[in-house]
Amino acid sequence: MNNGSKYSSNHDNWRVLLKTFSKIIISMIGAGLALVFGIWLLLASNMGPAYLPHIMDGALDFWIRMMFLGAGLGIWLMTTLWLIWLMLRYCRSFIKSYLLKRR
Repeated sequence: MNNGSKYSSNHDNWRVLLKTFSKIIISMIGAGLALVFGIWLLLASNMGPAYLPHIMDGALDFWIRMMFLGAGLGIWLMTTLWLIWLMLRYCRSFIKSYLLKRR
């Protein structure tokens, strides 16, 4: 029912839907960039000659490679947990709004 307001309920429904999908798309783009950076760190941990071979006779190379490996795996783990948390949060809000509309 349109009571003369500037926005009808149909407009509000589309606006909420567009807002929700834009948040999801931006989240997926952010997650994709994080995963790409994580895979780059994982690859960087295993490629090329020794990093800074003149410092500590190359012993520093092991720690640099392990730091890259740990940072890459940490980014992947945090991104996975973040995506799962986002999906659960969106599912909860959709179920909550569905139950409220059903009353």
